[in-house]
Amino acid sequence: MSVNPVLLLVSQADTLANEFRSAYEHTLPAIDALEQLPYNEAHVEACMDVLRQGLASMEQSTSKMMNMLYEVDVYMTPSSVQNAAGFNPQEALTHVSDLFHSYQAELLAKRETLADYTCEDISLPEFTTQWRTLEAVQQGQQQGMDDLADLLAKFG
Repeated sequence: MSVNPVLLLVSQADTLANEFRSAYEHTLPAIDALEQLPYNEAHVEACMDVLRQGLASMEQSTSKMMNMLYEVDVYMTPSSVQNAAGFNPQEALTHVSDLFHSYQAELLAKRETLADYTCEDISLPEFTTQWRTLEAVQQGQQQGMDDLADLLAKFG
């Protein structure tokens, strides 16, 4: 039995979102170390390297999500798998697009936070507080839940 290509793309997008979160979570020990250990130039640089590597991994995930938008677009033609097995390509495109936009916004926020800290525009406590939140991702998830609630309300 073959897997519906639209469903496969949605699943891949969710996997990339998990990869992004995993890369982000791997940066948190460096944030803890910055807060807890005494200031030392070598120590700070080691933590910054971890954060930069994390940002690079997060960027990879968002780039792959962006490329998926083009893959979903292939299924938008009327002659393709439109609504095959109940999976609407338009809904898949919306899902992948929403994921991409929320994770891209989060990536940009993290980069800006790191730049602000490196340029000494914000303090260490401000930096660590801002880094520890995934505000754009949480807003995207909340919007998804609101959309789902609206959809379910139509059936009720």
